[in-house]
Amino acid sequence: MLIKGASILQNGELKKGLDIQIIDHKISAVGRELQAPERNDLIIDATGKLAIPGLVNGHTHLAMTLLRGYADDMELMPWLQEKIWPIEAKLTASDIRAGVRLGCLELIRFGITCYNDMYYFMDETARATREMGIRGVLSGVLFDMRPELLAEVEPFLRRWKDDPLIRPAVGPHAVYTCSEETLLRAKELAQRYQAALHIHLSETRDEVDSFVNQSHMTPVEYLDALGLLGPRTAAAHCVWLTPSDIRTLAELQVNVIHCPTSNLKLASGISPVDRLLDAGANVCLGTDGVSSNNNMSIFSEMKMAALVQKGNRGPTILPAAQVWKMATQNSYRAFGLDIGLAPGSLADLALIDLSRPWFSPESNHLSHLVYSMAGGVDTTICNGRVLMENGIVPGEAEILEDAQRSFERLTAS
Repeated sequence: MLIKGASILQNGELKKGLDIQIIDHKISAVGRELQAPERNDLIIDATGKLAIPGLVNGHTHLAMTLLRGYADDMELMPWLQEKIWPIEAKLTASDIRAGVRLGCLELIRFGITCYNDMYYFMDETARATREMGIRGVLSGVLFDMRPELLAEVEPFLRRWKDDPLIRPAVGPHAVYTCSEETLLRAKELAQRYQAALHIHLSETRDEVDSFVNQSHMTPVEYLDALGLLGPRTAAAHCVWLTPSDIRTLAELQVNVIHCPTSNLKLASGISPVDRLLDAGANVCLGTDGVSSNNNMSIFSEMKMAALVQKGNRGPTILPAAQVWKMATQNSYRAFGLDIGLAPGSLADLALIDLSRPWFSPESNHLSHLVYSMAGGVDTTICNGRVLMENGIVPGEAEILEDAQRSFERLTAS
């Protein structure tokens, strides 16, 4: 494959007229006047398009796209107990397939080539994700209220450990839903299979206060004592943290997944991202599930992340370049992804139409990506496969119809 005449941001400066040569699953060359590797290879005209490396959604529950708009304007625990958990009890494998394909469609349209997920029916999730052609770091959720789920983790890790797109992981839900025994078993499995460990951490003030009153430790201190924190841990939310918690997360190289839109919508609070970054923590971005967001756009998360911190601390906090790093380099580090617009990197990238009004005037394209981007992803490529070209994703109508059918079945009284 050859991408001709793209613009690329290099050190904040826009370089125009560059070609990107792709062989198999990797970028083989970036330069001018490159040739297609083979005579009949696909050539994509990227004139007037900005090439960006594929984005990562660091925390979501992809099949919950089926519940978009279903339970809005509620606080977290009533939202879970009264709406989400009851409807999740009705989910079938076919619902999961419909929701995951809808979610992947949305990720592709936002230039996202990898997502980190925690949910049910992970084999079905993995199959649907692989079919759609994007990468997934997938962990089946663990709750003490569903003890049978624990037995499914190890077989899932074995089945998918060598897949080129699917990376199986371990997903204990949170300290308030998992016993010490469950958390230690999750840690043991993650260590044995060198897998990522994905957990919700210190999301709401009530959650943290209740835990401290019972155990006389913060959730971060507790997980540290159990040995669950480290460079393979993805800790979602991290809103209510003490200064000691912040130091611990940074020192242990935990990957903090900031979900600003979901945290604001559920009134969970605002994560101290500026202090986490100052301490040296690796902070990434996620959307959470669309039932608490309500979309999968990392562009929206970038803008929201910057604005909420500025509202707290002033306009110089979290500038565009730092937010862009959270969405790209920090996320690649968190999930072990060799992504970038350079020879040898995975061929995960997107092309954005620069003729859209939110990229005019041509002044600061990095600023436009973080603060102005309102659409215009034209082409998305993952692992060297074109998933969307000229705004067209094959099979989109069928995906939307399947999702509607599943939603109507789940919400029927």
